[in-house]
Amino acid sequence: MDKNYYEVLAHDVNRALVDGLDPGKGTLEEAIFYALSVPGKRLRPVLFLTFLNAYGIEAGDYMDIACAIEYIHTYSLIHDDHPSMDNDDFRRGMPTVHKKYNDAIALLAGDTLLTMAFERIARAPLPPQKTVNILKILTSGIGIEGMAGGQALDLEFSGDKELILSIHRMKTAELIKASLLCAAEAADLSPEEMESLGEAAIAIGIAFQMADDLLDMYGDEEEVGKKLHKDQQNQSPNSVIFFGREYIETEVNRYYGRTMEILERLGITFPPFLDLMKKMVFRTK
Repeated sequence: MDKNYYEVLAHDVNRALVDGLDPGKGTLEEAIFYALSVPGKRLRPVLFLTFLNAYGIEAGDYMDIACAIEYIHTYSLIHDDHPSMDNDDFRRGMPTVHKKYNDAIALLAGDTLLTMAFERIARAPLPPQKTVNILKILTSGIGIEGMAGGQALDLEFSGDKELILSIHRMKTAELIKASLLCAAEAADLSPEEMESLGEAAIAIGIAFQMADDLLDMYGDEEEVGKKLHKDQQNQSPNSVIFFGREYIETEVNRYYGRTMEILERLGITFPPFLDLMKKMVFRTK
């Protein structure tokens, strides 16, 4: 496998994300450009594109969908960092949008990115039915039963550890699931295959968030690129705080193993995709 595989995909995504944006047009467009220019792994669009490659599909034909997925993720981060939510000053080592600009511009930048996501999907060169199906998948993953609902549970969390798994699934895993199912829709997987892939995506998404919980407690702040050790102070739904490090490390391995079992059953053997699954959960940033 080419060691630069992910870097090439992320570079292509980064270039496409800001295509057509002019930061000189005004503060809102400048703030959006800034939010998209802050360095990041671009995990979700890279996940989407890598899955397409696993099925022999030219990823570049679906770059609009990849960008839409990242627009949605970036909007969620801008709002998540906002003083009314997690109140973070830094994201990926750079000032958060509300710190760089102001609270109102940050809210508008997030709202606009969500709108831009649907604009990109609408202009993707896809058959109409595929466009509709992808819209259904994405909106399901980010609505009341997905990312937004998970964020609300997170904000209202008062120490009931039985809710943590639901928060992790809704807030984090559902968008990862949506990213993969959008690729599965493009690849014409059967309903049964998509259901199994969805199970794998939820498992790896929960493991990914648990890995993030471990990083917040034990990671290196400079390497991770954001303020750590806030979860314990804020009594956030960090699984490590409520279940312990050893248990969560075991759970990460269990969810990862479950993911790999399902992928094997689906016959997915594409090395970059399998390697990406591993990188998602066994990481230092």
